[in-house]
Amino acid sequence: MEKQMNSIAQNNNDSNQYFRFQVFQGNKDLSGKVKKTKSVGMAYLKAGQNILSLRLWTFSWERYFILPHRTDSSKYLVMTREPNRSPKAKTKYFWNIVGNGTVDSIQGFITLDFDLLSKPIYVNIQPEPSAHTADLPEPESFEEAA
Repeated sequence: MEKQMNSIAQNNNDSNQYFRFQVFQGNKDLSGKVKKTKSVGMAYLKAGQNILSLRLWTFSWERYFILPHRTDSSKYLVMTREPNRSPKAKTKYFWNIVGNGTVDSIQGFITLDFDLLSKPIYVNIQPEPSAHTADLPEPESFEEAA
């Protein structure tokens, strides 16, 4: 996935360009292959960045962020953030870990396990072919993710 993100960043120098990724639930068959059963959200990646912004239809008021693990490129953290309201704060946000993810590069997705959800959610690692232009709506406050 890190190679995929780096490739997207290198091939597209337009800093206002976003890529959209399908987010879905699925069932595993006997061979372990996941078959998509339902679309449950979208993830967005701004060109040149490595943090995905995630929106789930069930929790449409909440924004999640998928950040790469610092030492293991096959692992991710699912996080939320809330503004630090202290006027003397050194950091702008409080980050909260709400789940984790692992890459399955053979099947082409990240499996996300949220702490309070019993079913995994999958994020395609290939952007939608028609959704990689500057014409996509900008996810709210995406620049403030990092």
